[in-house]
Amino acid sequence: MRLLLSAALLFGPSSATPPPLAPASRWTVEYAEKMCVVARGYGDPAHPVVIAFKPTPFGEFMQSVILGSRAQLGKEGWFDLTLEAPGRTFDKKQTGTRVYFPEGDKAVLTFYISRAEFEGLVDAPTFTVRPKNGPVVSVALAMSKALLPALKKCEVDLMEQFGYDPAKVAAVVTRAEGERPAEWINQDDYPASSLSKHEQGAVVIAWTIAANARVTDCKVIESSGSNDLDKAACGAILRRGRYLRPALDAAGKPVESYSTRRVMWQLPRG
Repeated sequence: MRLLLSAALLFGPSSATPPPLAPASRWTVEYAEKMCVVARGYGDPAHPVVIAFKPTPFGEFMQSVILGSRAQLGKEGWFDLTLEAPGRTFDKKQTGTRVYFPEGDKAVLTFYISRAEFEGLVDAPTFTVRPKNGPVVSVALAMSKALLPALKKCEVDLMEQFGYDPAKVAAVVTRAEGERPAEWINQDDYPASSLSKHEQGAVVIAWTIAANARVTDCKVIESSGSNDLDKAACGAILRRGRYLRPALDAAGKPVESYSTRRVMWQLPRG
């Protein structure tokens, strides 16, 4: 199912702290095949820098993507970066990657932020991505509160496609609060069998958070192509997934909810 809704997206180039790029298009919410994408172009409308945020439905993290020219984004590789927005704080531990498209002059910069960090960007006047090396990207964000319900609608629709009850998904007003979700899956969970076979890939998993905040029923939404990697992702969530409180409905009553995550299993570098 593909569908476009008016909304918004962000991007930009430079090196010290450049003036923020002005919006060149409206925000859009796109129903991708297994993911919702919110995006907007900035700068020159003919050659915009585009910033996109791609959550797995109701997951704790957002894949953040900046698309631009090689000159706008810098050289390929891994690097540390910091994120800046007036009055907002971000996790200090940020890693990004730059990759060149095989043909043409396009490049893509990718990093991850938490759902809370993304939602905290609503009404932020500017957003700056500052790599340790390479050009700084700064944009006049202009992300309104209307973008969040549009994104939620997309996520509810996708969860229905995954086999979850849309009424239960839509009933959640306050999301369940995870306890250190970034620590639930780590490199130590990489299956030895997959390492020996040089298997890597991305798996999308989904799990249930009961009304008592317990994690149950993890299943694979999109396979990595390796049964061992898929099982390792769900196994780690079931072992370590902990919630400080369950989701709440409009009356403040604890309710069952769901979460998803895209787990990228990547063989150790070097």
